[in-house]
Amino acid sequence: MRERIQNINLSIRKISEKAAEQDDIVRFDIGQPSFDTPEHVKEAAREGLEEKQGYSPMLGIEELREAVAEEESVKKGLEVSSDEVMVTTGGMGALYAIMAARLGADDKAVFNDPCWGPYKMISEVSENQWSQVQYWNDERELREEAREEIADADLVIVNTPGNPTGYVLNEEQAREIAEVAEENDTFLVSDEVYHRLTYGREHYSPAAYAENAAIIGSASKNHAMTGWRIGWLVDSPENIEEYAKVSRASTACPPRISQYAAVEALQNDSHVDEMQEAYEERRDLLVERMNDLGWDFVAPEGAIYAFPEVGEDSWDFCMDMIEEGVAMVPGEPMGPDSDQNVRICFGSTTKEEIEKAFDRLENR
Repeated sequence: MRERIQNINLSIRKISEKAAEQDDIVRFDIGQPSFDTPEHVKEAAREGLEEKQGYSPMLGIEELREAVAEEESVKKGLEVSSDEVMVTTGGMGALYAIMAARLGADDKAVFNDPCWGPYKMISEVSENQWSQVQYWNDERELREEAREEIADADLVIVNTPGNPTGYVLNEEQAREIAEVAEENDTFLVSDEVYHRLTYGREHYSPAAYAENAAIIGSASKNHAMTGWRIGWLVDSPENIEEYAKVSRASTACPPRISQYAAVEALQNDSHVDEMQEAYEERRDLLVERMNDLGWDFVAPEGAIYAFPEVGEDSWDFCMDMIEEGVAMVPGEPMGPDSDQNVRICFGSTTKEEIEKAFDRLENR
């Protein structure tokens, strides 16, 4: 086996396997919505079964490419056409296609500290170089060290709203990081899979301020469709032609039946507002209970996660709390400066479960 593969640490799986052994446990570790896929979306899939279920076009069915183009144009104020859209097997399929197509063994990607773990995992599998650096200071300005790392990299990933912190870039930040990437000929990947889930903040796409950029999107979190495995990327048709070669070599094409469901989800999306309101209520309760514990944290502005500092080793804390009936993810694998942080997914739990979990945390 390749050494870089053997060295990959599947931290969330270890936590999930241990949590699954417990009978009465609150699952903050699973990064997916508690909501089921809306019924009208399921019905669209059932109706789609009347169609021939062969391979879909490699770039996705045209109806979905058009729906994504409208979503990116209307919801974000961009100008996107369907020939600039490639449908992928989940958002991870989009990330893998871009990184594998663009980065060779000597090329480097740069990620925020902390970041979603699979960015680093994809780099390890692809054997490109990578580094992590904290992007923003307390005044929401791009840190000098981050500028230097971006200038030295071939590709930079920006995630807004962010996993694991729930951080949302304002317009000045989106423009600033895009301009630094442009000035240094660093390709910008804007991961926006949570763009519909913000709390009192507007979403701004860094890709709106850069020519040399791609957007990553997904139906998974915004529409409670994690198991349907539908994502997409937005870039020029010329670049998409190259990304499609990677997708062809890995998954061939996105699942056809899931694409019919995704078209319905994007075109009839009132369910998103309902879920967003529920998440915001959970976020507010979570902030209140974390304050009661005296934890150091930044209140999530989007996505479905909080990333508090708990004052002790994140692995020891999480393994101990599983025994007490609360499952969380250690922060250490998400960044070198996060060894005392834990990720809490409030999107996967109810308000009642949040109360139960924090009662246990207080009585620990």
